[in-house]
Amino acid sequence: MGRVSAWLRRRVRDPLVAELRQGATPEAVSAAVVVSFAIAILPIIGVTTLFCLAAGRLFRLNHVVMQIVNHASFAVQLALMIPFVRLGETVTGSRHIHLTPKAIIDEFNRSFPDFVEKFWMAYVHGMIGWVITVPLACWILHFFLRTAFRKVLPQPAAPCTPSSNLDSIS
Repeated sequence: MGRVSAWLRRRVRDPLVAELRQGATPEAVSAAVVVSFAIAILPIIGVTTLFCLAAGRLFRLNHVVMQIVNHASFAVQLALMIPFVRLGETVTGSRHIHLTPKAIIDEFNRSFPDFVEKFWMAYVHGMIGWVITVPLACWILHFFLRTAFRKVLPQPAAPCTPSSNLDSIS
């Protein structure tokens, strides 16, 4: 576990802390992390980088933070893909599509049009599961991240104010 934690510290935590120390507010960094994480776990592979760029531009979020989170979340995207599909299937009352890496790769290699015909509903169900899950998860994540980033951010020194007790000076 030492390698993973060292990688996360070097590639995720340290750049986020650097952004905070360079003047970004905890709220802005937290918003960039949350929006990019929500996009990064979309159950559609290959679109997250472009969507993060568009969202960063549209909402004026920190692109550095967004791309760090986007790329660090790829494994989470893969891990959540099938649960999102299953949630969407359950909500819509659809039958479960047989989703295994081997079945997906075999169908893709056999015929791309058949692949699209067979698995397009999996994308729809995945998006339904994502839409149900992400708003609450991101709201909770934003709450915790703001608090954590405020603790990491160095506190400014208290301003010096002159004493209002002028009578004590003689």
